Amino acid sequence: MTQLPAMMKTCKSLVLLPLALAVHMAWAEPVPGNVLDEIVVTGARTISPLLVTADPQAPRRPVAAADAADFLKTVPGMNSIRKGGASSDPLLRGLGGSRLAVLADGGFLYGGCGGRMDPPTAYIAPSAYDKVDVIKGPQSVKYGMGLISGAVNFERSTEPFAEAGVRLSAAATGGSFDRNDQWLDATFGSTLGYIRAIGTQTHGGDYKDGNGDKVHSAFERNSATVIAGLTPDADTTIELSADRSRGEAAYADRGMDGTVFDRDAWGFKAEHRNLAPWLAALRAEASHSYVDHVMDNFSLRSGTPTAKRALSNPDRETDGAKLEADLKLGSAELTVGSNWQQDEHRFRSGVDYQGKPRTPDQSFDSFGVFAEGRLPLHAGRQLIAGLRHDRVDARYDAGFSNQALQNTGQRYELNSGFARLESRYGNWTPFVGLGLAQRAPDYWERAKKTAGNAPLQKENNTELDFGTLYKNGALQASFSGYLSRIDDFILIESQQAGGAVGGSSGTARNIDANRAGFEAEANWRFAQNWHLGAMLAYAWGENTTDGTALAQTPPLEGLLTLGWENDRLALAANLRGVAHQGRVAPGQGNIVGTDLGESAGFGTVGFKAGWKVSKTILLSAGIDNLFDKAYAEHLSKGEPNGLNPIVDRINEPGRTLWLKLQGSWQ
Repeated sequence: MTQLPAMMKTCKSLVLLPLALAVHMAWAEPVPGNVLDEIVVTGARTISPLLVTADPQAPRRPVAAADAADFLKTVPGMNSIRKGGASSDPLLRGLGGSRLAVLADGGFLYGGCGGRMDPPTAYIAPSAYDKVDVIKGPQSVKYGMGLISGAVNFERSTEPFAEAGVRLSAAATGGSFDRNDQWLDATFGSTLGYIRAIGTQTHGGDYKDGNGDKVHSAFERNSATVIAGLTPDADTTIELSADRSRGEAAYADRGMDGTVFDRDAWGFKAEHRNLAPWLAALRAEASHSYVDHVMDNFSLRSGTPTAKRALSNPDRETDGAKLEADLKLGSAELTVGSNWQQDEHRFRSGVDYQGKPRTPDQSFDSFGVFAEGRLPLHAGRQLIAGLRHDRVDARYDAGFSNQALQNTGQRYELNSGFARLESRYGNWTPFVGLGLAQRAPDYWERAKKTAGNAPLQKENNTELDFGTLYKNGALQASFSGYLSRIDDFILIESQQAGGAVGGSSGTARNIDANRAGFEAEANWRFAQNWHLGAMLAYAWGENTTDGTALAQTPPLEGLLTLGWENDRLALAANLRGVAHQGRVAPGQGNIVGTDLGESAGFGTVGFKAGWKVSKTILLSAGIDNLFDKAYAEHLSKGEPNGLNPIVDRINEPGRTLWLKLQGSWQ
């Protein structure tokens, strides 16, 4: 691995050279095209009430994401729980796991590891998708059941061809700590259809924190996607896709590493539009996802005696289908649909695992129906509302660790719904919505011990969402707040602060909880070529059953960005500040981890720049954690292991320099 001083020297040269050239070119004849907004702002924007949209292929702050969770943490209100250099667990408004639905191009994706080594986002390469939508709160019923905190959909959308042609996009990134990424997206098509191929490769070595200490965090990710589409006419699209991803990752938070992250998936989509004046579209979708994961304590770390070598090999297979219809009923729009899903988890263990059969331990079947509509009202108002019902059958199979529960099951009847009023008063778009979401216990929660083996109850979230959007020429802003009551919140507990909660470790019980918080954003063009951006996010939670703080709640966080750009050059500096978190419940938490205790506040400074070399080529560079500060996020994993004998948080990377070259041709 390249040593830090040498890497810094090289990266400084790489950063300063293009910047010097860019300053020279900045006042030359401008290249036609859009201004480089994505360099100046974070790249995620609230485009409508409670919907944030981001471009996963744009230059980001900080360095290009290792996986989907790394990408999502730049969205206001989102955090991630670090375990190493990759495979962090995302949270929205302090809630993650199954409370946050994660979809890959409309299909559900689940990990297999009982210790959450492989959350769904570990298998998603953000640059292989065209758009990311984040839905806040239980304010939609189209993204599956149980949106306690919300949903994230990584979406691909291939534009039809008006004539025969080729589209090509590519990017390469290099940076500190042996970071190097490549991405290629090529589409060949005509008016009758298209074939699209996407490949990604992401690599990172062990990083060093601000103290200069190495963190066991190296990772490797590769993915390949092929999409074949038919467009026989302007109103019909039929698409078949196949995905394959492979990877490995070292973990600083535990005694094992992820040596295999294999996923094979396929999807089918068909849509026909403009069938009748009252029938705008019909859609049918089917998806299959298979995850095979291996974790051990010897492949990616040295010094493990042969007699103490351990290995586990879970896998998970998920099949799903969905039917939808878009209706036009006068001035109203209504989407109705149904979906089905089957999910099975199996495992085997031992160094000689490859010769052993897999044993099923849990499985799930679900079926749901939903309707979501939009009704224009007078004076610029509109009402958006939806209802959903799901039936979930959850079973403990013959291989479940608790023999008393083997071959038993539970049925959960889940109801969800919401109603939201949006208004328009000049430059303001205020909104208020009331939502209800119910969620069944997931695989990880059902694996925990409960008092007397009693089944866990379904969660019930009743939430009031409110806020406004503002847009007036040079100033754009948004505010979204929430008040939430969760009855029968599923709380995970360990025997010590930060203790292990993977697999059957830890216990689970239902409690009641109250939550509140907000996200605020603003972007102000205060002078020609100049921007000032700000973001503030806060989450608060209370365990009303125990009279304590709700564990794993992130602290107050803010971001200030100052940027300048013209048609060729963009420069931006940002200051991120995170407050001290004193509201904690040590030993309590979620399926990812438990509270370690109070955490200190911190601040970091970053810088990035972009140069539009030509109409098709963009060069960007950045420095993250400019002052090489040693710090850790409040939400961070940690437990005693061979690398760290004490329970502690994992420090974030120190000063990181990066350079990215990307181009697009068509």
